[in-house]
Amino acid sequence: MIPNMKHLTHLLAASLILVSTQAGGETLEEAWTAALGAHRHIAAATANRNAATFELEQAEAARLPQLGLSGAYTALDEAPGFSFGGITTDPIFAGDDFFSAGAQINLPVYAGGAINAGVEAAEFGVSAASSQLAVVTQEIRLGAAEHYFAVLRAESAVTVAESYASSLRTHTDDTRSRFEYGDVPRNDFLAASVTLADAEQQLLQAQNNLDHARAAYNRFLGRPLTDPVSLDRNVGVDNVLPSGAGLQELISIAREQRHELDALDAHADSLMRQADRARAAARPQLALTGGYQYLENEFLTRDQFWMAGVAVRWNLFDGGQARKKSASLEQKAIAVDHNRADLDSQISLQVRRAWNDRIEAENRFTFATDAVAQSEENLRVVRERYQAGSSRNVEVLDAAALHERTLSNRDDARFEVALSKLRLARATGML
Repeated sequence: MIPNMKHLTHLLAASLILVSTQAGGETLEEAWTAALGAHRHIAAATANRNAATFELEQAEAARLPQLGLSGAYTALDEAPGFSFGGITTDPIFAGDDFFSAGAQINLPVYAGGAINAGVEAAEFGVSAASSQLAVVTQEIRLGAAEHYFAVLRAESAVTVAESYASSLRTHTDDTRSRFEYGDVPRNDFLAASVTLADAEQQLLQAQNNLDHARAAYNRFLGRPLTDPVSLDRNVGVDNVLPSGAGLQELISIAREQRHELDALDAHADSLMRQADRARAAARPQLALTGGYQYLENEFLTRDQFWMAGVAVRWNLFDGGQARKKSASLEQKAIAVDHNRADLDSQISLQVRRAWNDRIEAENRFTFATDAVAQSEENLRVVRERYQAGSSRNVEVLDAAALHERTLSNRDDARFEVALSKLRLARATGML
């Protein structure tokens, strides 16, 4: 959809309105920084990524030599000797106890591919955890933006409600004066007073909603609920999306950049490498060994020994455990692939929905801006006619209510335009 010149004019007017309003408060970028620094979901996702990194380091350490130390002290009830054809020797130990110590080193040479598969599985685990951290980061940014604009929307609602109540106060004072002079019936004054009372209640509700919006904003950013909130109303979000990108292009971008898809890809790959590692348990295992042994004794010619050797282990039959565990992990990877394909379709739908919501918001703003100008003129004409005695009081009240509603619609649409762009950026993975 290519907006016409009138549409562009209205969007430019929206930007000018934002620029002309109060600035100098906390910016959206600052809110994002604060939220990312305080939110526990970010801390949890970071901890998961760090855990995956340590698992990778652990898997890589399996390639390194392993050194172990041992020591033992043994106490016997009676020191033994040797017996040779009826000839018995003295005890082989000076007493009934002895000490031994040793050191052994093992270097894996061949593990059936288990070590390499374990390292690759851990690498994919780090990738999945990093992608999940990116997902959480984007969710927090979008959540902070929604709370940010909720405050701005609530502030605008208070402004509109105050303007509506002020307008009705003026009209009510006017009807009171005219009623006292006998120019209008008492019913005009009563109707204006009742409408004013309702407007005052609406103002109280708007102020209450504003207080709640500010408290919710503070909570999301990890601040005390009662902290003062001053936001920069000059919010620019046009740079979150590529200029001139169409729907199909954004869908393609989403399929390339959504970190949820990357996380599922990495998780499936990690499961496949774990399956490889499980199969490797049924293959021969080869390692080089070496060590040193000390044995306290009196009769042996030496009490210190150096050793070197080759260790081979091959579990020829394990009841099918390795094969079944590998098959189980492969099935889990297949399940992840199915979920990934389903998510890919969901993402396309999410982008399409966000795209349509943005177009709707922009068109709503266009119509709402026109309606504000028309309602202002309508209210002016009705008031003049009422002053001239050619229109009824109820027409003035209806015109004032209509003007208040169009102002609210315009402000809601203005903020919805910005939010819809951010939601579209989130749907495409670019927020």
